Amino acid sequence: MHSPNSRTLTFDDSRLHMTGVGRFAVRVVSSTALLVLAVAAATLAFSSDIISLRAIGFLLLLFLADRARHAGGGDRPISRLPRTGVLNVGVCLSSRGFAVLERAFERSGIKRTDLYLELLHDLMGVPEVAASFERLEVSAREFRERLEALTQSGGAREPQEERFRKLEALLSLAFARGVAAHHEFVEPADIFAAFPSLDTPAITRLFSMFSLTAAEVHGALLFAELARRASRFSPPDSLGGFAHVLRRGVRHRVMNRAWTARPTPTLDRYGTDFTDLARAGAAGFLVGHAAEMERLVDVLARPLNPNALLVGDAGAGKETLVAHLAWRLTKDEVPPALFDKRLVGLDISRLVAGAAAEELHTRLQQVVREIIDAGNVILSIFDVHNLAKTSSAAYLSVADALTPILMDNAFPVVGTTYPREYAASIEPRSDLAAAFEVIRVQEISEEEAVTVLVYDGVILERQFRVRVTLGALRGAVTLAKKYLREKLLPASAEELLKSALALAERRGDKVLRREDVVRALEARVNIPVHEATEAEAEQLLHLEETIHTRLIDQEEAVKSVSDALREYRSGLARKGGPIANFLFVGPTGVGKTELAKTLAKVQFGAETAMVRFDMTEYQDAASITRFLGAPDGTIDGALTRAVRERPYCVILLDEFEKAHADILDLFLQVFDDGRLTDGLGRTVNFENTILIATSNAHSDIVNDSLRQGKPMGEIAEYLKSRLTDVFKPELVNRFSRIVVFKNLSPEDLRKIAALQVKDLAKVLAEQGITLEADASAIELLVKLGYEPAFGARPLRRVLEEKIRAPLAEKILKKEIARGGTFTLSAEGEVFRFVTKE
Repeated sequence: MHSPNSRTLTFDDSRLHMTGVGRFAVRVVSSTALLVLAVAAATLAFSSDIISLRAIGFLLLLFLADRARHAGGGDRPISRLPRTGVLNVGVCLSSRGFAVLERAFERSGIKRTDLYLELLHDLMGVPEVAASFERLEVSAREFRERLEALTQSGGAREPQEERFRKLEALLSLAFARGVAAHHEFVEPADIFAAFPSLDTPAITRLFSMFSLTAAEVHGALLFAELARRASRFSPPDSLGGFAHVLRRGVRHRVMNRAWTARPTPTLDRYGTDFTDLARAGAAGFLVGHAAEMERLVDVLARPLNPNALLVGDAGAGKETLVAHLAWRLTKDEVPPALFDKRLVGLDISRLVAGAAAEELHTRLQQVVREIIDAGNVILSIFDVHNLAKTSSAAYLSVADALTPILMDNAFPVVGTTYPREYAASIEPRSDLAAAFEVIRVQEISEEEAVTVLVYDGVILERQFRVRVTLGALRGAVTLAKKYLREKLLPASAEELLKSALALAERRGDKVLRREDVVRALEARVNIPVHEATEAEAEQLLHLEETIHTRLIDQEEAVKSVSDALREYRSGLARKGGPIANFLFVGPTGVGKTELAKTLAKVQFGAETAMVRFDMTEYQDAASITRFLGAPDGTIDGALTRAVRERPYCVILLDEFEKAHADILDLFLQVFDDGRLTDGLGRTVNFENTILIATSNAHSDIVNDSLRQGKPMGEIAEYLKSRLTDVFKPELVNRFSRIVVFKNLSPEDLRKIAALQVKDLAKVLAEQGITLEADASAIELLVKLGYEPAFGARPLRRVLEEKIRAPLAEKILKKEIARGGTFTLSAEGEVFRFVTKE
């Protein structure tokens, strides 16, 4: 037996205890009896001269008509079952569900085959199950063939008790799915949805062959069911309409069932009655937020301080929760204290519009008086923070007038605000903050977002005339969660889905698949998301060569970065952390920052994909606020904001050892879990970033050892062992790899000089000027710019002072004109610019 919540679920049906002949006989007798009753009723109703007999005939016809109307249902609908005690699932099994069950039960007994496999075979013929395979992009024919092969393997005859035990286990899961799907009865689709959750080797193996999880099967069945309903009735124009099947015109109701309420004309003028919208089917749809919803209802139903404040980011679902509360009020799915309540939203901007202070107080007093006299109003105020803004005297007057009323528990109030505004405008006002119970509204989960997109997909299919697969919906959610963090789920996924549908419509595609969503995302964010093609795989395999076109030497560092990217693009990267986090150690000017820039350009599309932080700016404890943001929202965190805006990037932490110890401790969590909480309590995801910390720690050791002629390999190992002098051991251990950069040899500097001159030539080419440099110029650059302790930085300084600055003068003096060509050479220690005729 199974016990979801407080119900104990069992299964039994006397018809399954009969033989096949016995069940057939019962059906014949039942059908005959109904036929005889129908004939008798019609005869009495239309042929009898006796009024009482005619009345009996009409009553019998009404009985038969009602029975025909509910012919597809079970004995009792799910909604009318007791919420506690022992429950036989068989009473809420639809006639279609029992028919499938009965056929499979009988056939498995005769053929001595597995009951589950026989039941699956029959369920494959159910229209909504067959349609779900199309949404899953799984061949129903191949699934059926695999199923037949497993069924034909045969087995020992299962005892009757064992078969009932299996049915009980299956139907308990099916019942839970029927409840979650708000079905009146347990349908064949609910039974099919239960199979992936069974712990049975044959079933598990079958669904694993096609990579079908319980969540995917549930989503596909819901999609198929909604699409089937939409083919018969037009789907609603928005998600809010899914709260009701039938839609009627909005009818304003103010009176409760006890006829004790009073009209509220002033409130109606400045407000919106959400319960009216909910009755009309225009609002109330909700997926997820179960904990927030229950807490909201509990707060509003209590006698003391029945005021709730929903705090969440834009798109978190605050307004949706309010609309769903209105829907629950219309269905009496609330505690007794909230029965017959109306939920009315007060529009503060309409209330204060065109009103002087005296008129505003009159309006507000009238609204409050009407609410108190009516006795059945829950007041909703969106963006409560506006009341606390001192920039508007009118808004401040409303806040001052409402706060005492809230404290008096005169009527329930539900407000909404954002974390930043709550911290900045409401929390400092202790009177206003104390009036509310704060309920934090979090982003819905990915699975919940997929469910929302299933409903949305039914509407969008009609708009774009493109069939949407479940893979496309799941892809939109996964990719939006990963790469599009400007908005929360499901809004970010909906936008991506619409973009993909628009592209598919323009291309003339009839079906939208996951790869189409990937293409839409890549067009938007310029990130390689798709599985590596053959050409891209080849490029990844030779990534070191690509990087070396911009970075000279440092083989160990280049290979470490390349290995990390290959793991990420092949799907082998560690889950739950950044793509990689490196510590680059070594003397200044040897390419640590240059490698980070090169990586951003090669893999992330542009050098602008690198977010750089000079950690010398974060040396005191107070600077942690600038890094993460202030709790009151007045300062946005530099690091957390950068990652929210660009979740796929290279983060360069320059001179990491200079940061304050408290800031270094923050990175223990970032390196390990790939997440960080900002000043407002929002979680920022680092799982699509590469973090590179650079350090000049113990550079004196490197320089002294180089002067002594020690080999770089020996210096590197010694330097790694000394890093715990600078960083905590637990921080050092969390780096993916610690790379010690070598000092640059004269030959390395020669190659770097050639690259820098080449970059200069590209800049001049944009102005129509051609630069040619001979070997003597390169040699002089190396001679003047070679200082082993400072790497390539002196070289860049020489290039600026000796070449770029004189060139700028010559261009301004028109000595070098557009379309001209000149040669850069050297005589002694002087650079020469020779113009070619």
